[in-house]
Amino acid sequence: MDAQWLFSRAITCVGFLLLFSCGESPNPQPTIEGVAKDGISTSGTIMLQGHVVMIPPPAILSHSIAMEKISFEKQSVSEPDRTSQLTSEMKRALNLGVLGADLSYLINHNQTAAIPQYLAAIRQLTDNLGISQEVDPEILKQIEAGLDDPANMLGLQGVFFRNLESYLKKNNRNAISIYILLGGWIEALHQLASPADSTAGHPLDRFLAEQTYSAQGVRSLINSLQNESFAPLRDSMLQLCDALDELEKEYEFKSPIHDRREKVTYVRSKAAVIFTEGELLELHELIRETRQLILAP
Repeated sequence: MDAQWLFSRAITCVGFLLLFSCGESPNPQPTIEGVAKDGISTSGTIMLQGHVVMIPPPAILSHSIAMEKISFEKQSVSEPDRTSQLTSEMKRALNLGVLGADLSYLINHNQTAAIPQYLAAIRQLTDNLGISQEVDPEILKQIEAGLDDPANMLGLQGVFFRNLESYLKKNNRNAISIYILLGGWIEALHQLASPADSTAGHPLDRFLAEQTYSAQGVRSLINSLQNESFAPLRDSMLQLCDALDELEKEYEFKSPIHDRREKVTYVRSKAAVIFTEGELLELHELIRETRQLILAP
């Protein structure tokens, strides 16, 4: 796969999210930074201990699923009526991330009838975390009011989570931001793996394998968390990161292009992730195990 194409695709996806986030959304909007130095940015790019960490937002992955014409599957989302069983702050934050990923998946698959239940569960978790009144409480109402316009809903969802992130950063609750991001990432991986479980050579296999590029960044986030109750999840997530990181990555450098008029040289290469059916099965099992730990009360 051409690296230049990959870069263009990433920019297009981020632009897609920012376009929806800017249109038809409440004012004032928070400043969008390219790299956040303490907390999670809209693009999933953060600065942690001096290192830039890239993690694709669940909305990008769920949009990729929809673009592959993969039909909606109920098992790809969690049950929204279990939030009252979550008693720890860590579990509530992780599951807030899960529900955010589910909401993106539902919006991208036009499942408007199910969305109010997930919005209610998100509202309950933000109430339980004591943060619902710190972000604009009208945003969730506006998402509900915009059920006829999925693009508007996706934009409003982006604004809500950015406002939430902004509040958490200002109040030194960065661990909550990281739990939200990790929960959303695992749920997005589940959505990639779930329909592929019964089909060999599924088109989503490639998207799942490409998460190898996120493994190092996710590992850095995991290791930044010191909560003892996080230990079982930490071990499971690190196993998943190891399995992703071990996938073979193939690079082929091509002759550079020299633009003498603009005095620019473009470095070109092809990149691919090589994986076996056994490695994919291992990834699917590790994703299932990690997700079950997150969803458990």
